[in-house]
Amino acid sequence: MDFTRVSSCFLVCIALACSSTSENNQAATTTFTDIQAASPSRLTAEEKADGWKFLFDGENLENWRSAKSDSFPSQAWVIEDGALVLAGKGGDIVTKEKYGNFELTWEFNLTDGSNSGIKYFVDSITHKTTGATVINGPEYQIIDDLNYEGIKDDPNGLSSTGSLYLLYAPENKTLRPAGQWNNARIIAKNGEVEHWLNGRKVLSYQKGSEDFRRKIVETKFKDYPDYGLAPEGHILLTDHQDQVYFRNIKIRKL
Repeated sequence: MDFTRVSSCFLVCIALACSSTSENNQAATTTFTDIQAASPSRLTAEEKADGWKFLFDGENLENWRSAKSDSFPSQAWVIEDGALVLAGKGGDIVTKEKYGNFELTWEFNLTDGSNSGIKYFVDSITHKTTGATVINGPEYQIIDDLNYEGIKDDPNGLSSTGSLYLLYAPENKTLRPAGQWNNARIIAKNGEVEHWLNGRKVLSYQKGSEDFRRKIVETKFKDYPDYGLAPEGHILLTDHQDQVYFRNIKIRKL
């Protein structure tokens, strides 16, 4: 038996095993790092020059209020390790300012089976029959596609993450699972709207187009003729009684 050759093979096997262990440890570390909340965010000089500003930087909530009052429901919406999260029943929150043409970006981290969303062009709309008004607008859906009952069987449908809720389904998307941060973006300019998820455009539509109006008629919003048509409106974070973490929420006017 050639012991020299055996020894050499043995050493190669050890090296490969160590390499594999190292890669596994590195992957685990990457995943662990990915779910950690970031330090308070700062805008670069280039971002400032481009007009970006924070709606939430990990510390400050001065840009937000309750959707139903001028105060902020701080007993429900709280900051944990630099992320904004719902910790109790507090209702939807909206930006104090309204936006028309804008680019909005944020990061979100789901918990198992959670449901949330970001609405935009949010303002008062009136029921065509009763005359009752509600605060509403188009919604970028955020939900645990993998575990939420009714969604997991249709993870790319009209109610899945990245969709324009009930109106347009996302395409070519990659959603990271609960416990990992995702990056999202909405671009709205002159009625043309895009939804992005983790660096990919997943849908686009023209606000007020014939196709847009036809789709609304097929939904629960059909009795609100002005749904989604406001030239500008608030940005809204929904209270669905689920924990979804948000951070690095920033916007610029276009």
